[in-house]
Amino acid sequence: MFGLFKKKKTIFEVQLNQLSELGIFMRLDLKKELFLEETSRIEYEEDPYNLLLLTLGGEVEVNGEFINVSDEIWYLDAECIEDHGDYARVIMRLKNMTKLNLNKITDYVDIQNSTAWASFEYENELTRWEMKVDDDWLDMEIFKKFNELTQTEQSMKLYISILDQGCLVGYFNQEQVIELNKLTKYKFEEY
Repeated sequence: MFGLFKKKKTIFEVQLNQLSELGIFMRLDLKKELFLEETSRIEYEEDPYNLLLLTLGGEVEVNGEFINVSDEIWYLDAECIEDHGDYARVIMRLKNMTKLNLNKITDYVDIQNSTAWASFEYENELTRWEMKVDDDWLDMEIFKKFNELTQTEQSMKLYISILDQGCLVGYFNQEQVIELNKLTKYKFEEY
């Protein structure tokens, strides 16, 4: 009788396939066995979709180089702005996710003097964003600003799920977000 109330586990491969159907893929040059090197199949199946999204959003070391596991989801530590180049790295990752044609990406970060900005060229126009300085925390308005750039593109937007110090960032259409929010405890919202 107690078996009736037992939560049904979702097999690891089923989770991978379902996320792939929603447009979240692991890089083609990676193998799924890589996921099982640090986290067991049982752990993925006890926390279906949630742990896998965090893993897909992370980086792995391959031949001494860190690479993104997926280009469609990003697990970002929001306490990541310490010096010059940090906003440029964030913009580069968002550029790769959104496929926007951004060039001449640069930034300036001076935490002690409360000054930070990022700039880039988009559609032959130079854009500069002043960023709010709050110790070493990312100015989350960057996602809203990026969505303003992408609004002329497809029906896709950056959606964020805030997780304490970190967040999951994805570039999805509304239908993908609805389905993803059904699968996971992490709720994605437009920022």
